[in-house]
Amino acid sequence: MPGPGSRFVHTGFERDPATGALTPAVYRAVSFHHEDPERPLRWDYSRSGNPTRDALEGAIAALEGGVRGFAFASGNQAITAAFLLFAAGDHLIVTADCQGGTQRLVRAVLSRFGLRVSYVDTDDLDAVRQAVRPETKAVLVENFSNPFLRVSDIAALAELAHRQGIRLIVDNTFLTPYLQAPLGLGADLVLHSATKMIAGHGDVTAGLAATADQELARSLYTVQNATGGMLSPDDSYQVLRGLHTLPLRMERAQATALGLAEWLLAQPEVMEIHYPGLEEDPGHRTAARTARGFGNMVTVRLEDARLVAPMARHLGMIRVGAGFGGPETAISLPELHCHAALTASERQERRLTGEILRFSVGLEDLADIEGDLRQALDRAAAQIQ
Repeated sequence: MPGPGSRFVHTGFERDPATGALTPAVYRAVSFHHEDPERPLRWDYSRSGNPTRDALEGAIAALEGGVRGFAFASGNQAITAAFLLFAAGDHLIVTADCQGGTQRLVRAVLSRFGLRVSYVDTDDLDAVRQAVRPETKAVLVENFSNPFLRVSDIAALAELAHRQGIRLIVDNTFLTPYLQAPLGLGADLVLHSATKMIAGHGDVTAGLAATADQELARSLYTVQNATGGMLSPDDSYQVLRGLHTLPLRMERAQATALGLAEWLLAQPEVMEIHYPGLEEDPGHRTAARTARGFGNMVTVRLEDARLVAPMARHLGMIRVGAGFGGPETAISLPELHCHAALTASERQERRLTGEILRFSVGLEDLADIEGDLRQALDRAAAQIQ
């Protein structure tokens, strides 16, 4: 069986026998001509299916070990499609420390349709077990939570969920199919914001999903086709190209992330650090047992929130903004960026205060990242004295 790197390079498109092309064509056609209506072609209308999107959907299914994949216009659209598998009155358990966009979706949209959600620390199996109700239909978990990187045991959660007759849905954005394959650990559905590490270059917005359950695949396709939240052919090609280089990028970025986390531990301005690759991290053992690596995200709490704004102004190479997963190292301020949709009281309850920084470690040299941070912190400290 090919190694993981080879699988990513060669999954998603076979040589075109007609032309010899080694990359998929981008089919921008909306409609497809059926010369013989009694023998329709595989495709008829691009919302329902497109050859370029099919190549990407086939790739994510194969890489996740599923029977069918799905490509959506964004990661949030993929999450929305997963929620739309359920009905009014159904109850879902969701990772408490999850991305702000998921909570905004639940509060602003899904709550109006009678879907009920409980936010639970999914790294605590007893808490999940106690949250299950007769009307509970699924657990939606981020394998590494956002932003505090709390590690959920996917295999244990799958066993718990299936014993209760409910589904397990895993957001695999932080780890990607290169570092973890949740379907192989028992999950029913896996989701990605492919905008991030999978596409990898900060130039496309996309979501992906995969399942090994044929019935679930049919249901999810009905949602995708009916709501029209599919990915365009051009963006499908971009994401597929990103998949082919994902192993190299993830290996480099996570090695640098570990080095940065170890360096941050020694910095006097850092009060708290979250990175499962550190042996002292509470989630280290679970992550080491269930994943091939620890990813490229690092979250810290500075000793003084007053350092954040001047530090951001003095950074040179490192970028500050809401996105992550690109080739450049970036810092997100959850209070202003990824969790701005939460109310002030919700952020306070989750300890998402102004001194929190979430690092997306990129492909630069570690010494350059450390040097940029050190000079920015030094100048910020001098400014607030």
